[in-house]
Amino acid sequence: MTFKHRIEYAIVRAGFALGGLFPWNCISDFGAVLGRFIYHVLRVRRRVVLRNLKLAFGDELTERERRRIAGRSYAQAGRSYAEIFALPTLRRRRVLSRIDFEGLEHLEEARAAGKGILFLAAHFGNPELTAISVLELGIPVHLLVGDLSNRAVDRAMNELRGKLGFIIERRRMGLRAVFKLLRGGGGVGFQGDQEARLHGLKVPFFGIVSLTHPGPASISLRTGAPIVPSYQVREGRRFRMVFEAPIWPEGEATDENVLALTARHTAWLESVIRRYPEQWFWLHRRWKRAPRDEAGRPRRVEDGA
Repeated sequence: MTFKHRIEYAIVRAGFALGGLFPWNCISDFGAVLGRFIYHVLRVRRRVVLRNLKLAFGDELTERERRRIAGRSYAQAGRSYAEIFALPTLRRRRVLSRIDFEGLEHLEEARAAGKGILFLAAHFGNPELTAISVLELGIPVHLLVGDLSNRAVDRAMNELRGKLGFIIERRRMGLRAVFKLLRGGGGVGFQGDQEARLHGLKVPFFGIVSLTHPGPASISLRTGAPIVPSYQVREGRRFRMVFEAPIWPEGEATDENVLALTARHTAWLESVIRRYPEQWFWLHRRWKRAPRDEAGRPRRVEDGA
């Protein structure tokens, strides 16, 4: 383990130790202050965030508006990460008392098909609370997670998720295993808002040719499992857990159909981010590997792929 990894692991363990000593609101508010400190003082990835906002919104927003959204986005991210440390010691009923549900009829419609459910989520609100919300509704949740470079932190985070009742699956698991989970009526959760590193499909996202994971669309078309767009919005001290109308697969799992379905759920994600831009995780380099134009900028859709 490198020195950097040791420091990261120590911070995580200290966070879990201290998380149970203070009320949820105090921990959440501390996270917001920390997030703003990182944005205004440390300026970690500040240029990345402001550039992402400029790429996404262009002249739709003034520079002042983009900076305001950026600051609020850091505060939101800080709250979410700080709240994770409080989860192990809080009783589930206390956590769930903060969550309001919307669109449960869409979830029931998807469950009635008997094909399992593909939950397409994004980095809104508190991601762990999103999964807890689904668990509370009686749906076994399998989280597909990648491997962190820091193995000690990776183990600590997955231990936490296990204690919260999630079933952890590695992204490298075979498709047969995913199909089996869906046939059993479970839910498989994907984070659909990050850039695909390998085999990404080129679909529009904020008018930019963006590399996007084909997995959710491919699995949906091959199994018949509907994609349920879901997100969680922070509203003061509460959270609103939203399930939108299922996206049903149409046709066979051809390259053309996978591309079309990927474009559909990516367009949904963009619409949600446009409604709540300050609540999305803009720190991710979403267009790092996107095709470039002659000036070296991420290529716009109107310029061609």
